[in-house]
Amino acid sequence: MRLFITGASGFVGAATVGVALDAGHEVAAVVRPGNPAKRLRRFERRYRHLSIDLRDFAGVANAMSAFRPDAVLHLAWWGVTNSARFAREQISDNIETACALTEASAASGASAFIGLGSQGEYGGAVEMLEETLPRPTSLYGAAKVATFFLTRQLAEQVGLRHVWLRLFSTYGPGDNDCWLIPMLITEMLAGRRPRTTAGIQKWDWLHVEDVGRAIVAVAVTPTAKGVFNLGSGRAVAVRTAIERIRDLAAPDMELVFGEIPFRPDQVMHMQADISRLTAATGWTPSISLEEGLAQTVAWTRAQAT
Repeated sequence: MRLFITGASGFVGAATVGVALDAGHEVAAVVRPGNPAKRLRRFERRYRHLSIDLRDFAGVANAMSAFRPDAVLHLAWWGVTNSARFAREQISDNIETACALTEASAASGASAFIGLGSQGEYGGAVEMLEETLPRPTSLYGAAKVATFFLTRQLAEQVGLRHVWLRLFSTYGPGDNDCWLIPMLITEMLAGRRPRTTAGIQKWDWLHVEDVGRAIVAVAVTPTAKGVFNLGSGRAVAVRTAIERIRDLAAPDMELVFGEIPFRPDQVMHMQADISRLTAATGWTPSISLEEGLAQTVAWTRAQAT
């Protein structure tokens, strides 16, 4: 297949590019102008590099028309860090861009548009099922919900297959240090004890390679359509994950829990039901959290030497 991938230089995007290339697909990877795209360097000369600002609607449409993709994988999003969750750009830089991309997908002859949503769309919902009414508690989550409904409507109007993947927490080698797992690993390898919450909340973590496999799976499955949760299907106490990282990175370190209070909107149980995605595509996670943490700690340690 010919896959047009936005956000290709990001953590999830680069992993998806790698999975797609290894599976023999032809990839056009969209990268923001000026971005060094370090995560894509290991794939040099294996994909088509497109340096385009997604807000340049005409430029995106022309590039897509020239490439003529079978499917468009929209993985780009402005403002994924916690500090940007309530920024006005969640609306101005994301929603219209995704809508224009959906329209360009249809015009280019693509048969599918795959968008990357977020568990943040559920907010503090007790049940995080695809049919659960979204109740986002941030502008980020609300913008994701709006983008889902708008791109789905645009796709339906022109007969374009529409898939929306609500991604839960990811981790793995090469992640940004602002997230919990890479921050913990970096601090512990440096001999610094990280300050944490009580760690009693339970989260669903999925290795980035499994994320990429799932995204490609829905792209190549013509019957896959609609909303799918994308996670491991397993909820692990944050404290358990912290202790596991300590055992791998700094076995002699004494941990202290509860030094940081929970946020007012803290989600205490986040777990994806992935049965619908598995039934539609046959995809299941292949890397356990224990295996993935060991791999990630080893990779981070190697980068520091």
